[in-house]
Amino acid sequence: MEEVGKIVSSSTSSFTFSASREVKKFDYVCVEHNGLALAQIKEVKQDRHGTIGEAEIIGYENRKYMARSPFKVGSTVYKASYDAIKKIIGMEDDGIYIGLLKDTNMKVFLSPESIIKRHLCILAKSGSGKSYVMGVIVEEMIKKGLPVVIIDAHGEYTSLRHPNLDKQEFKAMKKFGVKPRSYIKNVVEFSPLIARNKNAVPLFLDELNMEFDEILQLVPKATPLQRGILYEAYKIAKEEKRVYKLEDIIEIVRQAKSNAKWNLLPQLEQIYATKIFSPNYTPIEEIVKKKRCSIINLKGTPPHIQEILVAQLLNRIFEERRKENIPPLLIVIEEAHRYCPERGEGKSMAGDIIKTIATEGRKFGVGLAIITQRPARVDKNVISQCNTHIILRTTNPNDLKAVISSVEGLTSSAASEIQRLPVGTAIIAGLPLQAPIFVEVRVRETMHGGK
Repeated sequence: MEEVGKIVSSSTSSFTFSASREVKKFDYVCVEHNGLALAQIKEVKQDRHGTIGEAEIIGYENRKYMARSPFKVGSTVYKASYDAIKKIIGMEDDGIYIGLLKDTNMKVFLSPESIIKRHLCILAKSGSGKSYVMGVIVEEMIKKGLPVVIIDAHGEYTSLRHPNLDKQEFKAMKKFGVKPRSYIKNVVEFSPLIARNKNAVPLFLDELNMEFDEILQLVPKATPLQRGILYEAYKIAKEEKRVYKLEDIIEIVRQAKSNAKWNLLPQLEQIYATKIFSPNYTPIEEIVKKKRCSIINLKGTPPHIQEILVAQLLNRIFEERRKENIPPLLIVIEEAHRYCPERGEGKSMAGDIIKTIATEGRKFGVGLAIITQRPARVDKNVISQCNTHIILRTTNPNDLKAVISSVEGLTSSAASEIQRLPVGTAIIAGLPLQAPIFVEVRVRETMHGGK
């Protein structure tokens, strides 16, 4: 091993060393302490006596070992080998290729099984590369043949169909070992607004024999009296018709004697007029398929219609997966603060089903990827269920506080690092990693639609 210095002071969890050669912040070093101990340099200082490095312990080769005495002053500090870093941190050997460990040529992989069973969240300010990183992950999921469904508020992900021909990025592809590629055969775009999204397949929701809770989702602010009218309409439709549609429910509500119907009817009629419900609905089996990435393009769709569509669609997907009618999948929620807001930040019809998937999805093979530029506005229970976190540059104080409090392994001192992260560099934290790592995100093979 290559020597880089000697310990001059220490505790049981960190040490300061006098450097005998150039060292940089975030470099990995190791020392002998009842076996090999791995540390990361958190700060580098220089005075007239030379260079001083301050390092924090990440873990030990012997994982059962716990230091109870300081590191010996005078002990040799070595540059950590790739094998030691990989073994002690707990990095995967294969899987979702996300990029390179910063300032090394070591490839960083995420486990696809871990993403689906333990969920993922990507947190960053606008323009810091959230959708770019998610695009990298989706490319890798497609290669593995795993189904992905993307709730795409802005129509950014349709670019997965086209190869990345950006001249600047083309130069960087050699470094990461990737080439331009199109996934046109694997990517299918669905949209409720075909007029605005002409390359999309029409998306219709099933209106046949809707259950009461599905009908109630259409008018979440219904008063107790209005709920009663809806329940009565549901009961009558179920008793009198073998197959009933949304217009049948509306007609029964219209005939109700209570005056409470007059505020209820316009809401139901407005939803019916959008024509997102149809007896010729889009089968869930068509949306969730192996080797398929289905993009639910909501560009141009009014917010309240987006909420209804996302709530109904996710409920159907979750139910079909519970029945094992569709394969395990990853659901990507872009602009997550819109659909599962924190208490006091508003309410969304989709919030309940997203919380359910966050807490129960792992049992049934429904993974969740939460992407947001405002982590402080996303339901904390949802973020806390994500065991893998990818953090890019964030500067808002409230958002920084939310990130630090919800991501295991990040200390308050990490806030300054997160604010200074350059575009293209991410902190990845969570299982199975023993400590957060800095990663240079690989170049996308496909065109980036977020530019």
